[in-house]
This record gives sequence, structure tokens and C-alpha cells, in this order.
Amino acid sequence: MININNYQSQVSSINWTTMPEALAKGHNLVLGASQNNWAMYHTNENIKRVIDAYFEKLSGYLAANSSTAKSKPTKEKPSPKSKTAPSAAPAKGKILNYKGLRVEIRKASADSKKFIVWDVATDQIFANEKFDSVSQAKSFIEENEMILVSIKANEEEESAEAEQVELIDSDVAFIKRYAAMHGKVKSQAQVLTLIHSLQKAILEKRIGKDSAYAKEIELMQKQLISCYEKMGEMAEIKIDSKNLKRYLEIAGSQEGMLSIALLKAFVALNGKAGVKEKSEKLFARIKKSVDQGKITRQDKYADKLNEAFVTLKSFIEGESKMLSIAKAQLNGLMGIVGENLFAQKKSLNGTENETGIVVNSEDLLKMEFETIGLQGKYRQLIGDPSVGFTAMVYGLPKSGKSTLCLDFANYLAAHHGKVLFCAIEEGFGYTLKEKIERLKADHPNLFLTDRVPENLGDYHFVFIDSVSKAGMDITEIDRLHKSFPEVSFIFIYHTTKEGKFKGVNTHAHEVDVIIQVDKGVASSTGRFSAGGRLEL
Repeated sequence: MININNYQSQVSSINWTTMPEALAKGHNLVLGASQNNWAMYHTNENIKRVIDAYFEKLSGYLAANSSTAKSKPTKEKPSPKSKTAPSAAPAKGKILNYKGLRVEIRKASADSKKFIVWDVATDQIFANEKFDSVSQAKSFIEENEMILVSIKANEEEESAEAEQVELIDSDVAFIKRYAAMHGKVKSQAQVLTLIHSLQKAILEKRIGKDSAYAKEIELMQKQLISCYEKMGEMAEIKIDSKNLKRYLEIAGSQEGMLSIALLKAFVALNGKAGVKEKSEKLFARIKKSVDQGKITRQDKYADKLNEAFVTLKSFIEGESKMLSIAKAQLNGLMGIVGENLFAQKKSLNGTENETGIVVNSEDLLKMEFETIGLQGKYRQLIGDPSVGFTAMVYGLPKSGKSTLCLDFANYLAAHHGKVLFCAIEEGFGYTLKEKIERLKADHPNLFLTDRVPENLGDYHFVFIDSVSKAGMDITEIDRLHKSFPEVSFIFIYHTTKEGKFKGVNTHAHEVDVIIQVDKGVASSTGRFSAGGRLEL
């Protein structure tokens, strides 16, 4: 049986990219809990329960699949006989995509206390689903990305409008996510992801004992853990009616301001090329919101939104290929959109001269900065970088740079999103194929090319091997990062025998992380860690 004393040795030879998704994500949670001599495991009873349950599931899987866990990919298939929790029912039928379906919320009948979702196009009830409240029906519609056209139902408990807030409280946001899972088929991995995110919010003190809904969060946490412990590979999440009603009341108590959402979408387009179509759609959204009275002159950010509207109109009608927001306008938006504007920045290392952004120190302390949630050996090497980070990897030829980066790319593809590896140095040849086979770097989220494509916006991470072969200078590197601020770039450099390369000092100052590879050992310095070391 696997436990905290033998975990590392027991799993050292496992290829996690071939493991079932739930077990692979559980491994990430264990890595986080194992830090500081398993401090989280020993001090948090809920985390201990989840990890002990995970150890039991992993031990069972390895016992039954000892030959395939280390070599051949496994395909996770829902078992019709999976044991489920009391709060989880077996999955039924195929999960369909109803994105964009136009629907209404109506009463099931004149004297009924139930509500239904009505398909406008076919003029009939949608899938015979019935809900206890309008809020529950709304959650169902949002979860399936349908379009709510109207609500043709009067419900006393829904009469109170949600508070319009600039940023939804963390406890309310998590309760919204949990309530939206009710009645939906979810995998073990999805349940574990929510548990992991909730634990992270608690550890980061975004949710504490003094939170307005601390008791509900504690109950929700216990219910999620119980469900995870008892469910099969897939299950339909069921929340009892009493608790669901309370969760829906909380979920409906706050609603993000529409003007804030539109301003965030506007700022996200700044400095990007090829966003004409997105700008036209945003322009239409703003106009429609005003025409329908959803945003009025009395809105706190009406003037800012009007400025954005004018800027979009000018860009759409002009010849410019890139939307650029004026410095003064950006300054005015900083304290409003907060972290989404900073998501385009590299880190908390100050403002950038080109944009001339100025922010009050008190506003800065209120902002939240999103990291990618890196775990394991790569977290030990570089820390937990922010979204859109940049890294430099350098070393002598044959030192192991490409091997390190291909393995890192495979890890990111398995755990964090789509990755593009630009193998300009090697191209599509035998050596690249050999490395992929040796590292088992064949993941559906990992893509390879022998050049740098024009549009990189579809990827979360891009590796360029190498900068010299790509013919890139510091100006081109800067342009890439500004054009795709939410994409993380890892640039690979070759050095001379003296360990130098052209523009080393200039390039080093422009990235967040610097990794040197020497004789099969990688060491790093950077903004997210005091410096780590990794033997290849």
C-alpha cells in the first residue's frame, strides 16, 4: 500500500502522461501536499482524507495495471458498475453540446413550484429537466453555455436582485462553481480539480474562518471529498435539496458588473494584432448592452466604457492592424480591471516604460495575480510562474537543452494546456523522433513545427529551439510577447565554448526565468524562485 513514506519511490518510474486523468491530477495534489515534509498533510484533516483516498485508488490501479502503468497509454472508460457516493449517481447517456441554444425559463405549470428550461427554436420543454428554483435553472443554462432569452416565471425568492460587484468574493465564486455541478456528469479529475483549487484558496487566505460563508465552504468541502472518495470514474453530482437551495441563494447574491466584464475584454485586446473581428464583436456587445438598458449613464464606469467604445470604433474604421490603447486611458483603467490588465505583464517587477502605466500602491495590493500552478520537479527548478511568463534556456551544444525543454513541454501539455514546440534546430528528423520516443513526449496537447507560425494565440506555451536558427533578435522577441501576452514563451539559445552568445545581457534582462544547462544539469535564477537545480 502506498503511503507518504514510500510515495516518491513507488511512483518514480510511472509515466504520468499515460495514466488516467484523475490519477494524474491527484499526483499534482500530492506533490503540493508533500512540500515542507508533508506539512499540509499533517495539519489539514481534509487534505489528509483526500490524499489517503488517492493512495488507495492509485495502489489499486497499479496492482491491476502493473505492466501498462509504466509503458503503454491507458484509456479511461466509464465503468457501468462503478461504486458511487450517496451524493453521486452513475452517468447516463452521452453528454451533448448545447452551446448557443436559445432558451427561456418557465414554470412547469401554473400552480407548480418547479421550473423548466424551454427550447425557443423547437417551442418545447428542454430534455424534461425540472428545477427547484430560477437560480438552479440559470446555473444549468450557464453550465451548458446556452443563451437565456427571457424568464417567464414569477418567484418570490428570486425577487431580490443580485448585488452588482466589481469582483465576486472568493467564497461566493466557489459556491457558484459547486452549485453549477448539480445534476451534471463529472469525472474524478474534475471533482479533484475543484477540491485542489479550494484548498489553494484557503491556504492563500483568500477564504478564511472569518469569510461570510465559512460554514457553507466547510460543508461544501466535506461533501466534495466524500463524493471523490466514493465515486467511480464518472458520476452525476447530486446535492441534497436543502443544501442546494442555500448554495443557490449564495450563488445568486453577487453578480459581476457587466461594465467591468466589457472593460476587461477591451483591455485584453490592447497591443494585439489580428483582433479586428473580436473588436467588432465587443463593439456590438457594448452597444447592445446600452440599447437594452443593461448599462446606463448612472453606471459607475459609464464614462470609461464610452471611451472604450470610441476607441474600438476608431480602430474598426481605421487601417491599423493592432489595437493600441492610449497611455492616459490605460492609466484610468488600471484600478478598475486589476489583475486582467496585469495578466499581460510579466510579473510584479514594476511598470513598463512603453505603456507608462501608473497604479496606486493600495490598488496594487488588492490585485490578484494568476500563476500557472506548476508542481513537481519543474516547480523546484523555476518556482510557480505567472501566466504569460518568459524564460531563457542556454548552454553549450549537446548539453541537454533540447531534451530538458521537450520534457518540460510534455509536462506542461499533460497538466497545463496546449503547447507548441518549434523545433527549428532539428526539424522533423530522426533525432527529434528519437527524443520524443525516449521521453515518451507524445501527448495530444503537444504540437510540433519546424518554424515559428504567425498566429500563436491558440497555445498556452511556445518553445522556440533555437532563437538563432529562427533568426530572431530582441526586437522580434519583444514583439512576440506583446502580441500574445497570455502565451508563455521559452526561448532556447546556443552558447560558445566560453558560455556566451550574442546579446546575452540584453536578452537576460528581458525574461522572467534564466535556465543554464551544463553537462546534464539545469540550474535557474529568476523572479519566481530563489534558484533551483535539476539533473536531467
